[in-house]
Amino acid sequence: MTKLHQATTNRVVTVPKPRNLNIADRPFPRLKPGSGSVIIKTEIAALCVDDKMWTDHDHEWFSHPIHGMGHEGVGIVVDAGTSAKLKDGDRVLISHGGYCGGCYSCENLLCQAMCTNIAGGEVGTSSAPPAFFIDGFAPIERKNDSKSGWAALAQYRLADEGTCTVIPDDLDFKYAIAAECSVGMAYCAQEFLGVKSGDYLLLLGNGQRQFSLSHVIVGLFRGARVIAAIGDDYQAERVRAIGKARGGTPDLHIVDMRLSDWKVKALSLTDGNGPEKVADFTSDEKVLNTALDLLCVQGVLYIQENLYNKNRKLSIDPYAQLAEKNLTITATIDSRHIDRPGIIRMLRNIEVQRMWDEVATHEFSLTEVDKALELTVTKQCGKVLVYPHRH
Repeated sequence: MTKLHQATTNRVVTVPKPRNLNIADRPFPRLKPGSGSVIIKTEIAALCVDDKMWTDHDHEWFSHPIHGMGHEGVGIVVDAGTSAKLKDGDRVLISHGGYCGGCYSCENLLCQAMCTNIAGGEVGTSSAPPAFFIDGFAPIERKNDSKSGWAALAQYRLADEGTCTVIPDDLDFKYAIAAECSVGMAYCAQEFLGVKSGDYLLLLGNGQRQFSLSHVIVGLFRGARVIAAIGDDYQAERVRAIGKARGGTPDLHIVDMRLSDWKVKALSLTDGNGPEKVADFTSDEKVLNTALDLLCVQGVLYIQENLYNKNRKLSIDPYAQLAEKNLTITATIDSRHIDRPGIIRMLRNIEVQRMWDEVATHEFSLTEVDKALELTVTKQCGKVLVYPHRH
């Protein structure tokens, strides 16, 4: 069989010091037979909270200052090895979690990236620690005896077959990349919220902007009446652009959280009853308590994590604030395996694609990642995409 690549090395983004970009040349990924892993040519990667590494050298579970960074990616399988689920040439979306792909949860679409065999030990036992918060993506390198560098901001990467979802040929990579820490996680969140057509959905703050903007897309797609409580001018601009890309909509409203009467305006948009569903992107105690006050009886609050707010906490009166109104509080940090088919169907929708074009605001090559990271620090952007093979 003709190889789908001619590469002998791998170019990987590293940040050895704050605001210091290094494109490291590493060996091409090594694939060990029977490992359950594949080699993928990364077509598009996306930035999430990577700017924390750039400014403060504060790296997340998926990153390492020397070995690589980034967790969102889509690409083409160039070596499927002995995989029983994937073949060379498959176009795939790579989960940022660690699905094992083989235990009961994965086989029955229940897995939420909390059970995996890539850290060693038998799947489903206490000897197999969760991969979601361990040593980056290093375990997949170790079990394949590979030293290529890991993570998404690289030309090639290893991935376990259980983390990969085949995407249809008619879904462009630039839309498939939205399936992770943006539209995909918003979809998952609104599944938890139970957002349905006609619901009032209040979106609070800017927080991690890829979520606050993506929730607008998913809410409109589901037929909700969306109220975006914005925190800055750029967010307001992008929300308006999303509405315009949809062709205009009476179901999208903006209230400004910087104004003292924003809560009154938000409440008036729900006929004074309060929204059925609220998604918060601030993790701010005062805002979260305001959300509980605004929710209607039997409403649901979803807390989308905010990794930029290090003082995350919620203090509530469980009787007065929850029991009296029969409220629900929920959250998650992943786009679940069970949601993948629905996410992909949504991303094939032309209207959703037009709205995503207003969220994916900037594109860079691998050698321009320093510019991309500086841009994300300013927050004057939506989702930033990186093309590792673009010159």
